[in-house]
Amino acid sequence: MRFRSLVSLVCVCMVLGARGQQDWRLKKDQEGIRIYSRRAGGSPFDDIRVETILTGRLTALAAALLDIGNYPRWSFHCEKAYVLRRVTPSELYFYSLIRSPWPASDRDLAVHLRLHQDTVTHVLYVDADEVAGYIPAKKGIVRVPKSLERWKVTPLPGGQMSVSYFLQLDPGADAPSWLINAFSTSGPYETFSHLREQLREPIYRDATPPFIRN
Repeated sequence: MRFRSLVSLVCVCMVLGARGQQDWRLKKDQEGIRIYSRRAGGSPFDDIRVETILTGRLTALAAALLDIGNYPRWSFHCEKAYVLRRVTPSELYFYSLIRSPWPASDRDLAVHLRLHQDTVTHVLYVDADEVAGYIPAKKGIVRVPKSLERWKVTPLPGGQMSVSYFLQLDPGADAPSWLINAFSTSGPYETFSHLREQLREPIYRDATPPFIRN
C-alpha cells in the first residue's frame, strides 16, 4: 500500500514538473539570447528566464557582477548603482536607481547580492534579492516591491559559459503595460547584450577573484 502511494506521488510530481516546464513561452530569440516567460501564480507579472552562452571565464563574470558602480554601462535602464554594505568579497548590499521614461516615475531598490560556487562542478550560483525596508524611500521615486534574480552559470570548454537566468519582478505602483513589456523582453535582451561586451574589457577579462575557480 505504501509503495503504491509512493509511486502515485512520484507520478504526480513528474506531471506537475512537466507542466511547469511547458508553461515557459519563448518570447525572443536573437543573437543567441533566448528569453522565455511564464505566468506567475498570484502575480500579474510574468516570470522571466534567459538562456545564453557567454564568452569569458567565470572570474570575469564574477568581477563584473561585483563591480556595482559599473552597472549603468550594461544593466537595463540602470541610472545609478553603488554599494551600501560589503559583507564579504562575494556578498554585499547595493542600491540601484532604474530610469523610467516619462510619464512613469523612476524606480529604485536595495539588493542583497551573493555569489557562491560548487567546489566540485565549479558551477557558479548568483542570488540577487530586493530587501524591503533596507533603506528609506526617496521622494518621487517608486520603490520596487519585489525583485528576485537567480543565476546558474556552468563553465564550458573553450573559455565559454552557459548561463541560465531567472527573474521574478514587480515594478510596483500600477506599472503601465509598456513598462511591464520592457522589463520582460527588452530589458533582459539589452542587459545580456551589453554584459557580453563588458566581459571583453581587460578589467574583467583579466580579473582573478580568489573565491572563484574557472
